[in-house]
Amino acid sequence: MIPNYRLPASLSTTLCALTLLASAQVLSAAPASVQATLETRPHFDEAAGNFTDVDDPAIWVHPSRPGSSLVAGTLKEGGLDLYTLEGKLRQHLPPRPAPSCANADSPCDNVAGRLNNAEIVYAFPLQGKPTDLVVASDRGFDSLAVFALGADDSGQYRLEDITDTTARPIFSADQAAVNAGYTAYGLATYGDQGSTMVLVSQNSTTRVALLELKEGANGSVGFTHRAYLDFPHEFATGESRWAPCSDDDIDRPQFEGMVADPAHNALYLAQEDVGIWRIAMDAPQDREQWQLFARAAEFGVPYDRQWDENAGEYNCTLLTEENPGLGDPHLHADLEGLTLYDAGDGNGYLLISSQGDNSVAVYERGAGNRYLGSFRVEDGSVDGVQETDGMMVTNVALGEAFPAGLLVMHDGDDQPTAQEGSGGPREATNFKFIDWASISKALNLPMDTGNRVR
Repeated sequence: MIPNYRLPASLSTTLCALTLLASAQVLSAAPASVQATLETRPHFDEAAGNFTDVDDPAIWVHPSRPGSSLVAGTLKEGGLDLYTLEGKLRQHLPPRPAPSCANADSPCDNVAGRLNNAEIVYAFPLQGKPTDLVVASDRGFDSLAVFALGADDSGQYRLEDITDTTARPIFSADQAAVNAGYTAYGLATYGDQGSTMVLVSQNSTTRVALLELKEGANGSVGFTHRAYLDFPHEFATGESRWAPCSDDDIDRPQFEGMVADPAHNALYLAQEDVGIWRIAMDAPQDREQWQLFARAAEFGVPYDRQWDENAGEYNCTLLTEENPGLGDPHLHADLEGLTLYDAGDGNGYLLISSQGDNSVAVYERGAGNRYLGSFRVEDGSVDGVQETDGMMVTNVALGEAFPAGLLVMHDGDDQPTAQEGSGGPREATNFKFIDWASISKALNLPMDTGNRVR
């Protein structure tokens, strides 16, 4: 059962004040235009394509040769890809198979692994040795999938699945609850006094779990549960209350994009149809320190909700002419990918994927989180970026390929459209690699390519 989320009094008071900000909202300038340098292979979310649909990338920086760094990317039901900086496939790992049915003679609804979001953890202590990890949320098992990244006999770095399969589910009480689908979704990792912490959101709810990575048996890595954070699903907007429209009566506005900023004691969480939360890293359960500092342009907009008998769900129509102006005009739902550009000494930028208008909004790091501008990846030598779920940026100079740093983005509409055997279109997704220098120039953002990842 999904919990009934209530807005704390302190948050209600804060959000009521949003009505006072309406008159201060100003129209933002059009997003700057940049182009991608290269792209990865396409993936197809259908049977012929093995239901691979890319979602979230994670950039791993090589310990001694940054030009040999790699990019791991989740493929949802398709598992995980590992790419070189040329966008070439280094390695593919399939998802975990579905658990066996309790009764071998009867079919069941158990599903296989489904990887959603990924993060890099450097130097995790494993069997007495610092080991780099790729950690991903696994929706199919309501768990974490953990991969060690190490050099093979030829010196090439590859992934090895070291998931502790004995860890209990993050949100679900049993396999039936896992099958219901309210499982692990967004993910972020960070260090805390010698421990490696993981934030994991729950699909279609406002609950976020706080976990700690732990070494398991035989060189595996699992986790222990530390706490759950329950965020609001409805908000005070002057004299009334508002919640985003949902296509059913059960689901709540979920979180996906999340990122940690240790230099400013901040955890950022993107509530897709609502806005961006900032909470204290050293006290994530302290609701008095929760701040909704940026809001989707659709925040507070009333809507018409009609049941569609054929689809078995509600259709939502935003009444945009009644927009109260409580949102930020440069952020359009869904708000999904979050990533942090580290310029050293607490400087840098928070990047937010504004999926609704296919742009990326850039904010300053730090207490003020001042909005700096937006950009959009347009068609060039490869096609542009649409419907971005996940993305990751690094400021590190990655050899000759990306000497000013790299942004990798999920492209939810890869072009040109491939053709099926029957001649029909195949909808494709992939990852786009964007040279940070082009973004820095377009928005006049100072750069710093110092390597501080370890």
